[in-house]
Amino acid sequence: MSKLENRNCVVCGKEFNPYMGIQKYCSKTCRNVVVNAKKREKIKALSSVGKPTKCKICGCEFIKEYSRHVYCSDECKAVGLKQNQQRGNDKAHENHSGRERSRIKRGSKEHTKECVVCGNVFTTWNPNKMTCSEECKRINCKEKQRERSKRRELSPEETHRKYIRHRYGSEENYQKCLAEEAKKKQQQTQRKAEKEASRIHGICIVCGNEFETFNPTQKTCCKECGRKLAYAKKQHRIPKNQIVDKDITLEALYRRDSGVCYLCGGMCDWFDRTVICVGDKYPSIDHIVPVSRGGLHAWNNVRLAHFKCNVDKSDKIIPEAKKMIPANAYEFKREVKQQKKKTLQLTKDNQFLTEYESTAEAERQTGIKQRGIQKCASGGCKSYGGFVWRYA
Repeated sequence: MSKLENRNCVVCGKEFNPYMGIQKYCSKTCRNVVVNAKKREKIKALSSVGKPTKCKICGCEFIKEYSRHVYCSDECKAVGLKQNQQRGNDKAHENHSGRERSRIKRGSKEHTKECVVCGNVFTTWNPNKMTCSEECKRINCKEKQRERSKRRELSPEETHRKYIRHRYGSEENYQKCLAEEAKKKQQQTQRKAEKEASRIHGICIVCGNEFETFNPTQKTCCKECGRKLAYAKKQHRIPKNQIVDKDITLEALYRRDSGVCYLCGGMCDWFDRTVICVGDKYPSIDHIVPVSRGGLHAWNNVRLAHFKCNVDKSDKIIPEAKKMIPANAYEFKREVKQQKKKTLQLTKDNQFLTEYESTAEAERQTGIKQRGIQKCASGGCKSYGGFVWRYA
């Protein structure tokens, strides 16, 4: 850092070495002298408020309303401001500003130039300046940017080469990638052609409509028909070794019975349903002889019935329904095994107490749970409810 030159104090005139460029006083005492003098002037100005003073321009007397009230009117104030401005300009022209003084010390000169954009003549201290104003400078910058962008623009071939270098590294790698993509496209077209060749035309076994598929085992045309077929196949109530007509569907039964409920004689309504549930008149498949009583899932044992009528009938055999069973029906070919087993109640010392027709009867009479009695009778535990249970 360069040292500053010695200077004289403004108050006492003593020579001193300053430590900063704007330092004017040699010590704090000299600085306090000036500060106290300014304070006194302020106090004096404040004390003169409300007293008559003379205007600096016209000399008329007026009452001072605030400390810096110098002019009697706005006209005098405007004249005074113009005089002060002219005085400051003259002083700056004589003594030069701080920036101009530094330029003169450096040896720089004022240049006269012609604006590149508008052509006006202007003076400047900067030898590299090319424009006269900010607007011309902005226009010149935009033109330079356009020229740079034009220089940067590449031909289509050069841009393609640049992309290959950036993405693949070399022309050989690029050709290999192109060959692999061509192979993949060829394989995809072959697969599509094979798939189209394997297209099969079939007939839905539920609704009888024709459909196209790629799956040779597909038997239905849509998801709804597939769901109906799955429901017909997977009825858990029907044993696997039982004779079942697998082509029984609600639509086919509706066509056979002309949409008439065999229990009440009313017409079934396909539209009596919502998204969640069905209504009372919605068609349903009813077994004349219930499956739980040995009836088969066969065409000569099923009839169309309202949903409500089917629910009300439940697993009962109505006398009128018996008359509808044909003579050559094979519903009764399967014999129903009797599920009741005689159950013996014994003490823990194996002394006989009573005999029951079934475990359900033992539960009704003793109040002991049926599941526990069955578990003990089948050998799952030694005793249950304080007794020993055995099948007869």
